[in-house]
Amino acid sequence: MRFPSELEDIVIDFCHEHHSTLAACGLVCRDWLPRQPIPPVLLDIPDLQQCLKFHRHIIRLPSDSAVEVVPILLLLPQTTRLSLRPARDEVTRPVCTSSLSGALAALPLTHLKFDFKSRFESLQQVIDCACLCPQLESLEVGGSWMKTGIFAVQRQLPKGLHTLILTCDLDNILTWFLALEDRMPAIQHLSLHHIVMREVQTVVKYLETAGPTLRSLYLGFRDSMASGELGSQVDLTHSTNLRDVQLEGKRDAVFFGISALLPQLTLCGTEKVTLTIQSQGTEGLYHNFLNIPGSYAWDTLDSGFSSLKRLTLVVVEPFTSFRGKNLLEDMSKQLSLTREKLRRVEEKSTVIFSGTHSIHTTLILDNY
Repeated sequence: MRFPSELEDIVIDFCHEHHSTLAACGLVCRDWLPRQPIPPVLLDIPDLQQCLKFHRHIIRLPSDSAVEVVPILLLLPQTTRLSLRPARDEVTRPVCTSSLSGALAALPLTHLKFDFKSRFESLQQVIDCACLCPQLESLEVGGSWMKTGIFAVQRQLPKGLHTLILTCDLDNILTWFLALEDRMPAIQHLSLHHIVMREVQTVVKYLETAGPTLRSLYLGFRDSMASGELGSQVDLTHSTNLRDVQLEGKRDAVFFGISALLPQLTLCGTEKVTLTIQSQGTEGLYHNFLNIPGSYAWDTLDSGFSSLKRLTLVVVEPFTSFRGKNLLEDMSKQLSLTREKLRRVEEKSTVIFSGTHSIHTTLILDNY
């Protein structure tokens, strides 16, 4: 039995920070094993407990300083990256736009992240917070719980905002961005995760609107049918600055997505393409990984790939499977012209212990 993708989003979002719970889910449902909805974010400030221990001002705060978010932020005036992810409801309730407004406006924040656990009630609160950060360059919003909220579109996001990372419901936030029209920030680096079929129309509209300024694009597909549908509808030929494209999903999502997009990427002058294939999970790991190369005609993409400066192929598999290297070798054999023009080859396997444990096997072809 398969859950609807939206329900899977909610379950995985809810426990993605609790590694043992998500690992247990992976043992029961292999289809969830390779998923890590929220990419790790590096902070530019020390661990909060170290700040509390060594900072001569913060140490004077009450012992329940976990709820003293704003005073702590004001005592860290050089903070440039802030991730809002409180884990307890008693912490969350007092942390809202109104309580944060004084701190956000006073800090030189360049990166702002809203995790689903921050439990902000609506997109309105997220946008309100972002508008309080004049130096903001990167905004990351995660979670499937996001409500739109009732508020006017006439908001002015920071002019320097150039990076948008979305692991939330894409319909609401992209529709809001589109409503900004000529006041929409010029996004250069865009990451859209967990795309499902119902979001394709909105994603297509946004990509075509934001296309001229895009330099890098990541598309992660939760719904395998969504990739081919998006690729057949979207027009990226005007995205002449797009140099780096990444697609991630199951094998059919990646193959159909890149098959539809590659002719347009060639016209755009795209230089780097990364294809990340996740394990097939419930359909049988060994059988499906064994048939990845032969199931699809990768050789039909050989000519398009050969015009790139770098092609990166990644297979993500659980610890119970060790087929990644052989699979990539079999795939690359179908790309004879690409291997001839992109001569330098790098192979590596990386064990990922963050979130759900997995092995990433990578093959890089380039002519840099």
